[in-house]
Amino acid sequence: MTQGPIRLPRWPAGRICLVDLTPAAWEVPYHGASITLCFREGFFEEGAEMTWLTDVTCRQGHLEESLDENGRPHLTISDRLFRSLMPVGRPVPLVLAGYHMSFLRRILGGPHDRPPFNLCLYRGLRQLCPWVADFGLQLSAIELVPENIPLMTRSGPQARFASAETLLDVLLARLPVNRLVAMSSLAVPPPPEEEPLSGMSGWCNMTADRVFTADQEKET
Repeated sequence: MTQGPIRLPRWPAGRICLVDLTPAAWEVPYHGASITLCFREGFFEEGAEMTWLTDVTCRQGHLEESLDENGRPHLTISDRLFRSLMPVGRPVPLVLAGYHMSFLRRILGGPHDRPPFNLCLYRGLRQLCPWVADFGLQLSAIELVPENIPLMTRSGPQARFASAETLLDVLLARLPVNRLVAMSSLAVPPPPEEEPLSGMSGWCNMTADRVFTADQEKET
């Protein structure tokens, strides 16, 4: 049976965990390949800027081959790396945000049928700032917020993460979180192939996910 639209209330506040994955080598990833997971948790409140609750954490691990729900092999991060992001016994954030978030969610593993909801930086940019959508994560951020160039042009995963923070700020300044989550399920053209994980299976799959409807007015 096809699942109907999922209604998203207008959240006045909540936690967002921003994530990014960077392989050690820009090549087609494989079982056992080294990868770096960076993440940072923050608190959003309607009408205010993000309040970051943690510093950026970067953990090194590797990719493992597992089976998806259809029995097909695909790559995910190691369980140890996943547990550093989602420790057992700790409440999960309301939203996971990242560039090409449905793809990242598949690599991260874990259950996908309940929150945290996905907030996709790429899908949001594609719809709200289409003139930068073909530039990739870092170039898009530089184009939109050039004053952050010193942070976003350093070497290594920290520069990518600073770019992701910048793009999240850009999107949050335009729409409330529930509407960004709803946008993150819509079909759009695939992101640039210059991104470090674009060699993996599924990168070009930007079909529609679950259908969301987002309340646009504050509830009384």
